[in-house]
Amino acid sequence: MNKDELNLNSFGQQLIITGLTRLVEEEGYTAHEAFRLLETIKRNTFHALLEIQKESKTK
Repeated sequence: MNKDELNLNSFGQQLIITGLTRLVEEEGYTAHEAFRLLETIKRNTFHALLEIQKESKTK
């Protein structure tokens, strides 16, 4: 399976989907608002994830 494909057996992907669903169902976001927030989260966590990736490769 390609890493760019949806994999519903992936716990990490399940958490992302659950988080987006909760934003819409429980917190009153529209689908567009939830995806805009996801983009903001991506921008704010990208560099930290790169650092985590580098550290895990050196172990």
